[in-house]
Amino acid sequence: MLTPSPRLTVALSGLLVICVTTLTLNAALSLPWTGTSWLVNDEGGVEISAIDATGPNADQLGAGLQIVALQAGDERIEVTPTLLIEEPDVLPDYVQYNQLMHDSRTLAAAADADSLSLVTAGGQQLTLQHTDRPLRALPGLFWLQLAFGVIGAMTGAIVWSVRVRSLPATLYFMTGIGYLIFAPAAAVYSTRELLIDGDLFRTLSIINHFGALFFTASLTSLLWHYPIRIGRLPVASLCYLLAAGTWLADTFQLTASTALFHLSVLGIFALSFVFAFFQWLQTRSKPADRAALRWFLLSIYLATGLFAGVIIIPAAMGVTPPASQGVMFGAFLIMYIGLAFGITRYKLFQLEHWWWSVWAWFLGGVAVIAVDLLLVSFLALSKPIALTLAVALVGWVYFPLRQLLWQRLARRRGQTVQDWLSLAMPPLVAATHTSQLGIALREAATAVFHPLDISEAEGALMKPQISDNGLCLQLPNPPHHSVLRLHHADQGARLFTSRDVETAALVLKLYRLVDESLTAHEQGARSERDRIRQDIHDDLGAKLLTLLHRSGSADQQTLVREAIRDLRDLLGTMEGEEVSLEQASLQWEQEARQRCDASGVKLDWEISLQTPDAEMDQRRIGNLTRIIREAVSNALRHATPSRIHIRISERDGSLAVSIENDGVSPDKLVREGRGTGIIRQRAARLGGVAGGGGQQTVWRVNVRIPLQEPDDARAATG
Repeated sequence: MLTPSPRLTVALSGLLVICVTTLTLNAALSLPWTGTSWLVNDEGGVEISAIDATGPNADQLGAGLQIVALQAGDERIEVTPTLLIEEPDVLPDYVQYNQLMHDSRTLAAAADADSLSLVTAGGQQLTLQHTDRPLRALPGLFWLQLAFGVIGAMTGAIVWSVRVRSLPATLYFMTGIGYLIFAPAAAVYSTRELLIDGDLFRTLSIINHFGALFFTASLTSLLWHYPIRIGRLPVASLCYLLAAGTWLADTFQLTASTALFHLSVLGIFALSFVFAFFQWLQTRSKPADRAALRWFLLSIYLATGLFAGVIIIPAAMGVTPPASQGVMFGAFLIMYIGLAFGITRYKLFQLEHWWWSVWAWFLGGVAVIAVDLLLVSFLALSKPIALTLAVALVGWVYFPLRQLLWQRLARRRGQTVQDWLSLAMPPLVAATHTSQLGIALREAATAVFHPLDISEAEGALMKPQISDNGLCLQLPNPPHHSVLRLHHADQGARLFTSRDVETAALVLKLYRLVDESLTAHEQGARSERDRIRQDIHDDLGAKLLTLLHRSGSADQQTLVREAIRDLRDLLGTMEGEEVSLEQASLQWEQEARQRCDASGVKLDWEISLQTPDAEMDQRRIGNLTRIIREAVSNALRHATPSRIHIRISERDGSLAVSIENDGVSPDKLVREGRGTGIIRQRAARLGGVAGGGGQQTVWRVNVRIPLQEPDDARAATG
């Protein structure tokens, strides 16, 4: 099946809109024009409020003239506010509805026969002239309602044109068709001057009802299918069937009351609340769909709730609507723009920031209207008194309860400064060394945002930002010169919002504050260490050199040289410079070979490095140097070896050292001497393990330490 291009779809929709607009204009211009404006005065009477200077009655009628009846040939029709009513379906029953249509038909026929006249309050009878209605006579409310229908239909067509095969987009387009049906039809009869043919009036009213029911059925079906389909039931077909049945019952007047139409619209629309509830449950772990649903609910219920509260509910209760129906059609236009954004998912994550605030504002207004209507309807209070009591009740009861609920929701959702600060500060403050800040920042971000997953990516980022339509929050990771990517906020319950960006920026400021504090502390410790090292070098080094030159025996000179070498190793450790693993192993081999050669022992040196360029700090190198030195000294001191075998290997981020020698007396194989204990202590200090043991005449010392010092050990020595 071929899919039409977006341009063709929009073009065909535009052609449909043009046809509807043409028919609407033709119907509006076909109404008789008398050049008069009418109103209901404070006493309930009907009077002429204005006369068009170019109209056919400008010479004989004037503003302020009260009319009590219309003489249509031989039939006299009393003039009541019902003749001027904007929407006929607000009448309580079909008897009054049909009477209005009959009177309109009679008046239009009399006007065509030039036998229509006005009867004033003073008993005077004046002929009412009429001509064809000029285009300029169409009021602004007519153009406004027509524009609402056109914009709604074209908005739906544009969205549908790029997703023709999408059922939710199709249903959205159907709501636009319904909008295009009911708004222009109402525009014709609601902006009539006075005269309209009763048959045309009834036809337009039926069309208006069909469009309203079609619109409501499409909107309710949309909430069954979007953001996700709730089930496999043919809900859309059932909604349309229910709407069709209601429309037929209303058209053929199968009930006595006109409230059937309004109650049916409200009943079909009430299903949308049920569907919205199930959508809310099924989008718990789908933040993108939950954001689309939030946008939908906000758009739909703000618009329809406003229209229902101002027009439908008062009409169903028999109360005069407080605003013009034509003006209130604009509420649906607000919904259409919101639904278009929802269908296309454009920046939905920004909704999180003000979702609760908008609902609180809207429900506050609804509460005032609802209480006011209840007081007027059931307590028979006057409108000023009812409005005063409504405002008081809402102000004293509703607003305090709303504020309490808001505070609890805000606290639960972690939106206050105290919340994120109490979560982010502990891991950052617990860091005692700058090398720990990378892990601390990751833990702080996890505690504040509760993401489902955190990944690290290469690159540079100046400030936090949102990506993937709110699914991901990216943070600079200064310790590792990378970017932290947090996926799915609150364990996937929501999208990231602009407020999260602000919170992340504050977390980073806290990180930088801790970093500056630790850096200053480490710099101070380093300066003090450099001073001590320089003093030892200048004082103790000079004295050892003097002692070396004054020593007479070779043994004393050897002892002093070893002391100088130990001093050099100690100063190197204090300096903190890092040396590659390959360079360190060359130093170990050179020292061990010199000592073995001096004692006439053969040295077997074996080394296997996976990352020879890996660097270690001087502290670890110094301890490893002493471990190897101690093991060689034990072999030369406590045995008569012919060879010493030293094996160094690197695997899985750790370094293994094995020193093996022969020539051990059998009675010493089961004992571990003081030297082996020292080796074990040094290895433990580096976060590793060591041990020694013998078999036959061979003694072996095994040591394994991690290449990188653990953070806690590094902090303790930093």
